[in-house]
Amino acid sequence: MDQTLFAKLCKAGKFKEALGLATQGHENEKYAPSRFAMDKKTGLPIFYRGNKRVEPDETGVWQLAKSSKDWG
Repeated sequence: MDQTLFAKLCKAGKFKEALGLATQGHENEKYAPSRFAMDKKTGLPIFYRGNKRVEPDETGVWQLAKSSKDWG
């Protein structure tokens, strides 16, 4: 995913297009994100499927996040 283009889409208010950019090619996966929020500290997106945090693995397949901060 192109972080610069993602940020430009968000600043332009095109959130659906930004989410589409993040899931491009993986739209029909079980854990493909349905929404995202921007982390205020890092400025990077945090993706969610329902109320569960998800992230792409090394191959780009969306998986549940394995972060210790994840409380879902």
